Amino acid sequence: MSPIFFPRRARRRALSLAALTVAALALPAGLPVAIAQSGDARFAGLALSQGDIFTDDVGTMIGVSVTNNTAATIGSVGVTCSFTTKGKPAGSASTSIYNIVAGATGQDQVRLMGPKADAASCAMTALGKPLD
Repeated sequence: MSPIFFPRRARRRALSLAALTVAALALPAGLPVAIAQSGDARFAGLALSQGDIFTDDVGTMIGVSVTNNTAATIGSVGVTCSFTTKGKPAGSASTSIYNIVAGATGQDQVRLMGPKADAASCAMTALGKPLD
């Protein structure tokens, strides 16, 4: 191999990484993500349920499930939970539930590492399209 080959490859990689960085910085404005607000039409047909809250030596966890009452597969649903301890904020954590087919329910746990919370309030925060 010629000694010029490696510098060209490194230069191409550097340019590719620079383009990727620029694309990543531009993504938040162009992503098909919905921020949950009360009455957000993008979450119509989806029902979020919270389970019991548990604490252990690692922190706090709560089970969450999303039921898809639409006619289409949902690629992903982001769920964020705000945890409180005695009414004071303890932190927040999120999860994504993937590929919820029509009429099915997807489940996961949201785990807050560290604090031991006694309550949580969860909301759907993002919605992704299924992969083609």
